[in-house]
Amino acid sequence: MSVSCMPYAGRVAVAALCLALVGGCASQRVSPRDLPGSTLEAARGPDENARLYTDLIRQLISQDRLYAALAHLQAREQEFGVTDELRLLRADILRKMDDLGGARRLYEQLLDTPYVGQAHHGLGLIIARDDLAAGEVHLQKAVALVPTDARMRNDLGYAKLRQGQLAQARLQLATAYQLDEANELNRNNYILLLLTEGNDRKAARIAADNQIDAGVMRELRREARTIAGSAGNAPVGNAAVRPVTPATAPAAVGGGGG
Repeated sequence: MSVSCMPYAGRVAVAALCLALVGGCASQRVSPRDLPGSTLEAARGPDENARLYTDLIRQLISQDRLYAALAHLQAREQEFGVTDELRLLRADILRKMDDLGGARRLYEQLLDTPYVGQAHHGLGLIIARDDLAAGEVHLQKAVALVPTDARMRNDLGYAKLRQGQLAQARLQLATAYQLDEANELNRNNYILLLLTEGNDRKAARIAADNQIDAGVMRELRREARTIAGSAGNAPVGNAAVRPVTPATAPAAVGGGGG
């Protein structure tokens, strides 16, 4: 009689899995989606489950499904505990819900954590609602700390564009666009910059390549004229700090993903 080299615990685990599959291990192939959720969670392990849960929350935030995101965040905290990453997600949710005081307190708590760049970004978006130049200071710090984050580059570039700093805006918005060309807000803000600079030919080429709706282009041209006429004197509460969808208003600080 042959003796298996598999450890006893491993033989028990395999046997238990076989019993769970109708028809036995050898006779039936089973897809992962046929297994109970608890079995899949155990197979992934706590770290992978936590990552997947966090990705779900981020996706809900990016879709502006904020109440659903908050519900899943609360469930995540109950299961895995409160972490700095979850504090950041809660701050992003509260900011987008216009609970600016609650969001600001959380961002400030994160300034001494590995999420300091994201914290400066959130603070910049909040402060820019009342003082665009002061908010830009935090946005600049965020980009310096996380230079490959397209969303941060986009927000800083738009803030500079609103203040008439076209050369600096070009650096940030072109970088954001090239880092994530598929992002509609990055693309629209880059086109907005080109129109503001008078580079209509390149703006039209990007619009044609991406099949941008004519209505969106009209809105972008209108916004470019507004910026050209009032750069450096953008009023409080302007489009730079309103969360909008690209189809209705093509450019906004903080309009991407949270």
